[in-house]
Amino acid sequence: MSSLKPGTLCVIVGGCPENIGLLVEVIEHLGVCGDKEDAYCVRTVNGRPFHQIWSGNDLLRGASNECITDRYKLRPLLDHKVDDEADDRAVERTEELTAG
Repeated sequence: MSSLKPGTLCVIVGGCPENIGLLVEVIEHLGVCGDKEDAYCVRTVNGRPFHQIWSGNDLLRGASNECITDRYKLRPLLDHKVDDEADDRAVERTEELTAG
């Protein structure tokens, strides 16, 4: 999976069931952190606390709007402007190749 930059908006797709579907913003890419190979510090977009977060062996409810999570639990939201620019470059490149 690709690295996520700070400020990237994501949806949570794994982990504690009550957190699935929450929108979060990437604060920082931490890399290896504890038992996580590719960890990120994230916070909820709306400022509300996570429904559930782990602290050691304890499952806390509503304790914080920031947490550290694994990359595989995050799916970035697509920026259609960036996608459109990439599509335009691909069309231009195709036209160059077919014209020559």
